[in-house]
Amino acid sequence: MQGPDDLYEVAAMFPFEKLLSPKTKFRIDATTKDNLTDSRYATYRLKDAIFDRFRAQGLELPEADREEPEVLFYLRSRTDHVKLFLALHPQPLQRRGHGREGGEAPLRETLAQALLRFSGWKVGEKLYDPFCGSGTLLIEAALRMRNGGWVNYKSLSRSSIFTRLFGPCKAKEEWESKGEVLLFGSDISEEAIALAKKNAKEAGVADLIQWTVASAEEPSEDFEFKQGKIVTNPPYGVRIGDRESASELYASWGESLKKNFQGSYISIVAGDPSLLGYLKLKSDKEQSVTIAKLKGKLVAYQID
Repeated sequence: MQGPDDLYEVAAMFPFEKLLSPKTKFRIDATTKDNLTDSRYATYRLKDAIFDRFRAQGLELPEADREEPEVLFYLRSRTDHVKLFLALHPQPLQRRGHGREGGEAPLRETLAQALLRFSGWKVGEKLYDPFCGSGTLLIEAALRMRNGGWVNYKSLSRSSIFTRLFGPCKAKEEWESKGEVLLFGSDISEEAIALAKKNAKEAGVADLIQWTVASAEEPSEDFEFKQGKIVTNPPYGVRIGDRESASELYASWGESLKKNFQGSYISIVAGDPSLLGYLKLKSDKEQSVTIAKLKGKLVAYQID
């Protein structure tokens, strides 16, 4: 396309009425350059095309709404190429469609899923997070157990666009706890555990997770998790505490792992890889990762 008018002409030929019902609220998120030099004007021309398309069809118009859209379009351009994307949900899918309150240094859902995949954890295996915080990692694991593994089931089941394109979002199956809990979370903070319980309830997975207020370095003798996958995001002295206290924590936690969890496989996300030496464990595999602009690592260990 050579300019905004070309965008209008092409967009006006697209059957937007198949995606937008009358009075449906939509938003256009535009980032353009080169032949579409002004993102705001490009947005206006695209809106004009959509509205004129509806008028030509004799239909009641949809509504442009930046605050609470039901449908979200992404407009992007480079040189003379323009792309229009349709989001399956107006909110980021990582929000999962349920309320969640983060603690002091919450783990992003996408990173939690990456860490779970890196760890090799499978549905049906025991899993323990000794630094669970507000519970994101275990809730993400529980969501993989529910609804046939559709972690975005709540979001997509409420999406008018998903329903229009693919039909109703139907869960394949649900994992029933059957009295046996496979997911365990602990944290030294009572406030964090209370928040984790609240978040798990909001996500509809409260029955799948056992929460405990406890120190990662000193698990109680009657703690039900003895062996399995340990997956966690330990503090690294940036947003919580300082590096000196973090190094002491890693050292004492490493001793605890060797003493209490023989035969387990542990995977962690390290925001400060220099702290890993204090664990005094030999890594099984590593993968670089960026965490909030920090160069970190995903690291796994076999506890022999």
